Amino acid sequence: MKSRAVIASLVILFISACGGDSKDKAPAAAKEPDPALAADAYRKAQQAFADSVLNASRTAVQVVTKLGKDYEVGSVRLRDSLGVLAAKSECLLTGRKSDPYLAGTVSVFVFMSAIGSNVVRVQESQWTSEAGTKIVDPCLNEAAKKWKFDNTFGKPAAYISQVQFK
Repeated sequence: MKSRAVIASLVILFISACGGDSKDKAPAAAKEPDPALAADAYRKAQQAFADSVLNASRTAVQVVTKLGKDYEVGSVRLRDSLGVLAAKSECLLTGRKSDPYLAGTVSVFVFMSAIGSNVVRVQESQWTSEAGTKIVDPCLNEAAKKWKFDNTFGKPAAYISQVQFK
């Protein structure tokens, strides 16, 4: 009989120690999310944000309209050449060291004279973060000092071409 009482006491102590039927027991803590799933969700949210910024950017035609009749939209060839030169400059990679999800649209001003271009610079830009305006734009302006286009890219005029970084 004593052994049954001892066993019953031990069972009661064990149940009490494990939480038993306590009514004032605190709710279980929320399960922490899987870091891989959280990172994937964050990446998708950043991509959606980048897409919204790119879609909300003014087109080259809208920028030219805002600037006035002294400007023209650059040719597809000029735009594509600017895109290649901008990619080779690695300015975007430098900006992504600060913001890995950096994306944006850059409107580039190119002034063509009879002998070719003599001014190439960022006219305006729209980025997903300040890394674009504080890092990438100045880097592109510095790199653009070396970019030259001959007169096959257009007649003498002021051109605006757009490059998107995604």
